[in-house]
Amino acid sequence: MMSALSFIPLFSIFLLGYWTMHLLGVSHEKLYYVAIHFQLPSGNVWKPTWGDLLILLGIVALYVELFKSTRTSSIAIIDHTLSTFVLVGFLVSWMIFPWAGNSVFLILTFMSFLDVVAGFTITIASARRDLAFGGR
Repeated sequence: MMSALSFIPLFSIFLLGYWTMHLLGVSHEKLYYVAIHFQLPSGNVWKPTWGDLLILLGIVALYVELFKSTRTSSIAIIDHTLSTFVLVGFLVSWMIFPWAGNSVFLILTFMSFLDVVAGFTITIASARRDLAFGGR
């Protein structure tokens, strides 16, 4: 199970989740519904929406993806290639489909973009370091 997760981009789960919501007829407007209430020590009540929670999960996924990009194996190349396809899926969906034309989807698209760019950059830097260290 863990080896399968090592080359599956986590942002594909978000993209598939959005598509599934649409196919099940769940309106993207539900992302703006308040999910839970938290009483803060300051006395204020924090009311995150489902979209806010989705973005927070996206940040966690981005961290995990960046950590995965420190590998310099052939699995990392597969992961980066699949991440690029996921980014294309996000971009096409955001530009074409009305249900994807919202801020939450755009922020997830941008996180997917950062995953692709940072993933390739970190992997190349790690491979260069490994090559320089191995050459001595």
